[in-house]
Amino acid sequence: MEIAKIKIKNYRLLKDLSLDLEDNLSLVIGKNNTGKTSLLSALDKFIGERASKNDFSFDDFNIDFKNLLKDKVYSSKALSTDEPFPFLGISLKLFIEYNDKDDLSNISKVMMDLDPESKMVVLGFEYVLDENDFYRLQVDFFEFEAKEKAKKQAKAKAKESGEKKQEISEPELRPKDLFYFLKQNHKDYFKQV
Repeated sequence: MEIAKIKIKNYRLLKDLSLDLEDNLSLVIGKNNTGKTSLLSALDKFIGERASKNDFSFDDFNIDFKNLLKDKVYSSKALSTDEPFPFLGISLKLFIEYNDKDDLSNISKVMMDLDPESKMVVLGFEYVLDENDFYRLQVDFFEFEAKEKAKKQAKAKAKESGEKKQEISEPELRPKDLFYFLKQNHKDYFKQV
């Protein structure tokens, strides 16, 4: 058995990677900041030592995916009931090729194709936001956003009324938007499957 292809979606620099591996040797070569480390990191987080720890961070999401998620959360028309719920998350797919000489006992439970000519098994791993968790995220975030607006208004009123000026701590300088909220709470909504 050997891994013939790797596909990764929405992980760091890898928006939609498809990598065909050679029989004997495959090299991944590229300039700095092109995704070589992202490839290894995704493999480690899904199937390596860190796989069981749900070690994903908000920074692991691809920037285009973050912006798509933001658009969907803020748009009431983002998710149509006529269409299936879209994939929202990170995915890794391993395409494993086997032959008649291989011991298939380790993969027999995931072999779905009954065609004897097919010699490929695909293992899929995801860090994903399902439909129920998406709507829960929307509700929780809008409640968080309302509380943050109320805090801001209260501070503005206190400043206007001449109350003692308070020092602004470093975390308060950062805007508490959707990305801030998800940085703190993404593990409450995204699940590793």
